[in-house]
Amino acid sequence: MFSLEHRVRVFVFQVLDERIEFLLLRHKPRQEWPLGPVVGPVTPGEKLEQAIRREVEAETGLRRPVHLHELAQPSKELFGDMGVVDWPYAWQAGTPEQPVTQLQPGPMIGELQWLPFNEAFQQLEMGADRDALVRLQLGLQ
Repeated sequence: MFSLEHRVRVFVFQVLDERIEFLLLRHKPRQEWPLGPVVGPVTPGEKLEQAIRREVEAETGLRRPVHLHELAQPSKELFGDMGVVDWPYAWQAGTPEQPVTQLQPGPMIGELQWLPFNEAFQQLEMGADRDALVRLQLGLQ
């Protein structure tokens, strides 16, 4: 029997006076996970926006985006009789007038970092995450 899982991949960012920062996080245990976006499952019957809000709040404590953007068409990977569909989104968390100064990492989060584009791009290991970050950066310029 074939199984298909849907996940959201959410790139949290803030636009400040002189720069844009991207939030990357690492799950626990820290040495086993690379830095990356917020990632979480879409449960059966759940809408994508509900999954995005649930996962971002659970992993960062952020409750409401300034803007929520779809970054691209979903990507699909197949592993034998299992498949994963990733839905990339961007969540603007802060503005020059209201920057995000505090986050409340969830219990499974080992590290959170606000990084400029170049550093965030270098930290991402997955090609699809790098592509999504580039699309987001280009859309913000």
